[in-house]
Amino acid sequence: MGNLRAMGKRCRAVANVVGLSVMVALVAGCGSGSSGGGAAPPASPVGGTVMGQVVSLANSAPVSGATVKTDTGTATTTADGKFTVPAPAGDRILLHVEMNGFAEAFPVVRVVSGQTSNLGVKLVPAGVTETVSVAAGDTVSVPNSPARVTIPAAGLVPQTGGTPAGAVTVSLTPINPSLDTNLMPGGFNGISAGGGMAQPIESFGALLVDIRDSAGARYTLAGGKTATIRIPLGTNSTNPPATVPLWFFDEIAGVWKEEGTATLQGAAPEQYYEGTVAHFSYWNADLVLESISVTGCVKDANGHPVAVTVVQTEGIDYTGGAIAVTAPDGTFSVAVRKNSRAKLGLFEFDLQTFDFVPISNTVTVGPSATDIHLPNCLVKKPGPLTITMAALTGGNVGVAYNQALAATGGVPGYVWSLNTGSNLLPAGLALNPSGVITGTPTSAGTTTIIIKVTDSAGATATKTFTLTIAAPNVQPLTITTAVLPGGTVGTAYHAQLAATGGTGVKTWSISSGTLPAGLSLNGATGVISGTPTVPGVAPFTLRVQDSGTPQQSAGQQFTLTIISAGGGGGTGTGGGTLTVSDAPASVGGTFVSNGKVVSTTGISPVYAIAWFEGSIFTPHGEELVIGEDRGAGGPVLNATFVASDTTGTSGWTCGGGFLPPCNGLTINRTAGTATFSNVVLPPGLTTNAPPITLNGTLTFTPF
Repeated sequence: MGNLRAMGKRCRAVANVVGLSVMVALVAGCGSGSSGGGAAPPASPVGGTVMGQVVSLANSAPVSGATVKTDTGTATTTADGKFTVPAPAGDRILLHVEMNGFAEAFPVVRVVSGQTSNLGVKLVPAGVTETVSVAAGDTVSVPNSPARVTIPAAGLVPQTGGTPAGAVTVSLTPINPSLDTNLMPGGFNGISAGGGMAQPIESFGALLVDIRDSAGARYTLAGGKTATIRIPLGTNSTNPPATVPLWFFDEIAGVWKEEGTATLQGAAPEQYYEGTVAHFSYWNADLVLESISVTGCVKDANGHPVAVTVVQTEGIDYTGGAIAVTAPDGTFSVAVRKNSRAKLGLFEFDLQTFDFVPISNTVTVGPSATDIHLPNCLVKKPGPLTITMAALTGGNVGVAYNQALAATGGVPGYVWSLNTGSNLLPAGLALNPSGVITGTPTSAGTTTIIIKVTDSAGATATKTFTLTIAAPNVQPLTITTAVLPGGTVGTAYHAQLAATGGTGVKTWSISSGTLPAGLSLNGATGVISGTPTVPGVAPFTLRVQDSGTPQQSAGQQFTLTIISAGGGGGTGTGGGTLTVSDAPASVGGTFVSNGKVVSTTGISPVYAIAWFEGSIFTPHGEELVIGEDRGAGGPVLNATFVASDTTGTSGWTCGGGFLPPCNGLTINRTAGTATFSNVVLPPGLTTNAPPITLNGTLTFTPF
């Protein structure tokens, strides 16, 4: 699994079609064209970084402890599901994301040398997990789904060789790419049975068969043995074919490869493709896409060409997608299915909404039997106009001063000025409209100014700065502490602030924001200390001032992160018991909260404020997630409760997103109570268990 390969070779648009991979902008790639399956050329040894977050598709809860691998590194997600992992540079880099209880994910990301790429991953909970005797074989089915696999007797062997165990665990998970094309491993590109170049493919449903023994070793079919699989039909097409090729996902090459066929069976809405396979992995029911090209161009708001940006299509009446990269003149050519409709535009992953957001106008193309040329260029939207300078460098009387200002976003063509109502610059200094403060200061002192930048479209942004000019032979007062170390709930914290320059005694204060709960700043010593009580991320601005004449001051923005104990879990002061009724025999009967705060990182539109673990039908983990909706209506507390039985085959969920509401659950976060009054938890999407009812009160550390 660790030998993942980058696919960096750039091909013509029709050949380089891939899927809208798991929530990240891609750049197209293709196979090598060899009959052996088109293994990709190696990526550049000079790499970058991939940073992102892993959440569950079922409830958008962060997934902690997931393993994220690239060719050059491995990372484990933190309590809030976040990760940072090194990756080789390349147009199409495959990642492998794995966590117990979920189907593996294989997102693809473009990595630029020396830069950070954003990536979000939604893991699909396993459809069913059962223990199967290797000698006897068995049929494993996903509840409330036609998905199943029939394993022959004495038909399994370890993938790496050796004697098979007596029993193995079979995990079966259907993937419906028509609901979310971002779930398709590696995207929508495949190599036909005859070999050659990767081609665009259209999916009609996928299925993961994951078999392991108690030691975690993977299993596949023995030589000469076959298994029968049923892939639930999942497509936007209104006319699925009666027979379709089967494709398996090559985790090394990062492409789908054709092998076998399947036939459409069953009656709507329980139709499925059934076929036989000779080994286990992800399987996909696909057709090679009969495509046409859409050509066009991308410009910015000033009408200038936008080069090296990703243009994407996503099928409307078919399940597939494609990408292309704009040329230096902003032009592109991207594929869509012939005689079909697709959405086309520029999209970018947003860390706040955890989704792709359009960064251009989007258009619908097709249906057409011939190539399409867009009459108008796509227009890339400008990002928010922001002054990026954190602080201004201090100066000295009689010494030439030069400070360049910086901004991002908006429509390029910035004009700088002092905002209306601002103090003047220190005597001897002037601000150039191009954004440079120059001159030779003539008097000492500290001045607060408000700087404004205006872009060529008329948008403006302002920011307040302090500028200190020191007397001759006196160094400007400057905060030299660059970052603050993170802290842990329940563990004593100590951080010494430092500053240079100025004269006399230095005094520290907080000019905006607040420290994390449990911490305080000693203004005389510049020490932040205490014992954090609540995890979270606290932004604030520190200010230091000397006692010289004239006085100098300097300010700097900081962010202090407090995590829960034990890699994200704080001991808290949890307690309380829920009684569980109407439950099957495999369920204990009580839920005892440990009050552990697992995460405080937000996911829009519901920002997770606290995520508490509890002991219920262990060894499976149960969670109570308390969230805060920060929409236009103002903060509204809500909650999601997730539970499972001791066998792991039955689960219950309520609250948030597409889940049924937790009616009867009352949260008081300041009092630290969660009261359940006949809260009915329906079974999860993949189980046919009866509903259960919860009553009682849980307590936790207030937040």
